Amino acid sequence: MEQNGLTAPPSILVVDDDPVVCEVMRAALQNDGFEVIEASDGVEGCRLYEKHHPDLLLVDIMMPHMDGYELCRKLRSHPESACVPILVVTSLDDLPSIARAYDAGATDFMSKPANWAILNYRVRYILRAEELRRNEGRLIAAKEVAEAANRAKSDFLANMSHELRTPLNAIIGFSSMLSDRILWPLSDRQIEYADIIGTSGRHLLAIVNDILDLAKVDADKLLLAEEKVDVGEIVSLGSQMVEDMARRAQIDFASEIEERPPQVIGDPAKLTQILINLLTNAIKFTQPGGRVRLKVARYAHRGMTFRVEDTGIGMSVDQIPVALEPFGQIDTGLDRKRSGVGLGLPLTKRLVELHGGTIEIESEPGKGTIVTVRLPEERLLQKPTDLRTGDQAAVVAASARFPNDASAAGS
Repeated sequence: MEQNGLTAPPSILVVDDDPVVCEVMRAALQNDGFEVIEASDGVEGCRLYEKHHPDLLLVDIMMPHMDGYELCRKLRSHPESACVPILVVTSLDDLPSIARAYDAGATDFMSKPANWAILNYRVRYILRAEELRRNEGRLIAAKEVAEAANRAKSDFLANMSHELRTPLNAIIGFSSMLSDRILWPLSDRQIEYADIIGTSGRHLLAIVNDILDLAKVDADKLLLAEEKVDVGEIVSLGSQMVEDMARRAQIDFASEIEERPPQVIGDPAKLTQILINLLTNAIKFTQPGGRVRLKVARYAHRGMTFRVEDTGIGMSVDQIPVALEPFGQIDTGLDRKRSGVGLGLPLTKRLVELHGGTIEIESEPGKGTIVTVRLPEERLLQKPTDLRTGDQAAVVAASARFPNDASAAGS
């Protein structure tokens, strides 16, 4: 126990009707640094326990008014003393007495006359075991509180995200109608304002959707709509969706994939989202004139890999765990200039893990980043006969190559 920041010596309640035994025990225990409280029978022992709450009890069996068996049972019947260590020290050493002591709730048993050195070691061992039990209980309680708080947070985010979606969809819808001059004629400046409103609304809706998906994953409520997935199609779709972003950022982007990749079992929307998140991040944090590559391949006994390489700003080893945490932000000049809310990589990691896969990040500041997503072998539908064993296998460039386009970037 602690008092005013200082650790107090463990307290021991000795319950024995023999004053000589009590005196010898007190001297031996105090000499070893313990605080000793004495009681002459079970009734007084109960009263002193309620008053002092000692860390351990040394209890005799044969005592007037209330014997040691009854004292053990009484203490075990109350929640506050149900787990207190009780070491029975008695002259009764027959098996029925020992069994009866344990049945009554004794933690351990020693016979009189006690070997004081062994008693000291036994007391210290029991106290150490009790401290470990208490620490375990505190850890379990803290874990349960943290889990409850996390569930409450996830429920709150999910509910708030649903509430935000409705007005955002209305904002996006009406701004689109204004931009298209469906309601009434507008000037060019008014249309520009309507476009800004729509773009901002779509950006906010994307953030809300990410928050909702992340909250669902944390609450184990995000389910996969699994079906046969053509890897070539999701690679092509993901590449097309970031094509304009790469052109405007003057990034040399290309995807590379086998001629006939095997189908996989998965959620096509979630797999596409994984690729788009990784490619968007790579393009966002790569300087104009840089390069981004998406490479898709299958390897022997390693399933399907999706590898996104860029020549961007990169991260240090210490920054990678931060980037994988929800709302994690990497503090660099380019990152702060183009940062989002820090949900892309954490959500991607969760989606990959829902498919039983893994995500690995290799990065170096100023040189770029490589993110590798691996889907397990069991998700592949066809078992190829020419599984590649290394990077020596030929790779066929697929999708379109998007070289630097200064004119498009400036438009």
